[in-house]
Amino acid sequence: MGASMKDVARLANVSIATVSHVINKTRNVNKETEEKVIKAIKDLNYFVNPVARNLRNGNSKVIGYVVSNLANTFFMDIALSIDKIMSENGYHLIYINSSEDTAKERNNIESLLMHNVDGLIIAPVGKDCSYMENLIADRCPCVFFDRKPIGFDRDVIMSTNREGALDGTELLISKGHRNIGYVASRHDETMHERSDGFKAALIKHGLKINEDLILSGSGRPRSMDEQSIGDSYLLAKDLIINHKVTALFCSNILAAVGVNNFILENPDLISSDFAVTSFDDAFWYSMVNPRVSAVKQDKEAIGETVAKTLMKRINKSDDPIQEYRIPTTLIPR
Repeated sequence: MGASMKDVARLANVSIATVSHVINKTRNVNKETEEKVIKAIKDLNYFVNPVARNLRNGNSKVIGYVVSNLANTFFMDIALSIDKIMSENGYHLIYINSSEDTAKERNNIESLLMHNVDGLIIAPVGKDCSYMENLIADRCPCVFFDRKPIGFDRDVIMSTNREGALDGTELLISKGHRNIGYVASRHDETMHERSDGFKAALIKHGLKINEDLILSGSGRPRSMDEQSIGDSYLLAKDLIINHKVTALFCSNILAAVGVNNFILENPDLISSDFAVTSFDDAFWYSMVNPRVSAVKQDKEAIGETVAKTLMKRINKSDDPIQEYRIPTTLIPR
């Protein structure tokens, strides 16, 4: 059996209250006494149980990070930015993957609430988040990102999806392309905003909108390996072979994986001036042929805004619920 706080107090010849003050830094203790307590803790290998301590204080210092598909590196990049700020405030993240499955998402949230998390950060699966109204209610603060929580009014942080897609499509048009295809890995509110931007660019430049060239995958969760021969791969095949597109706009990194794998496997079908632009950026975009231009999302700013907004809600801010839009940056290649 491990040492107790009482054992530490006995060895240091101080009261249990003094040991508690040293550990929790709840009161100034003179340096000599503090050093005696710290030495006793080390000599006895006393372990402070942070879970028990936090529960006694009425909080867990744990934040649930629930996202739709962890196979998408976008979500892990965002997590790094969030974790930096949450760690500075004494919080830890628990990462949970909902696999684009609403039932699994609901179970994940229920489990986190049962474990008394202090807050939730969610990139939701579906268009309808109304079930969260009763499930989460006021049990803990909740902030959303990447996709709007339709039916559940909470703070949300998103990129300028429409504007970014418009910029990326205009880049393709500026290179002389007129028969441009659009490939999305899924269909939801965020993807709808990006397809709207794609269409707006065509209209702006007097080009006809052909719905046969605007295609979406099923949204079934896939790993990067699966995506390489999944929906986006097949959509690219259809657009390039049957519709003779000379350029493609990809809605996200997962769509770009499938598109570029088809291109790499079928070089004879690809003209020398074929072009690809993708929403969001990846390290390998400059390593393939053709190189992929990007509408880069500011993941650090998104993560920082998510974390700071959640901290504000944890600290009982009564500011109105807000929708934050983080600007994108066009990276031509």
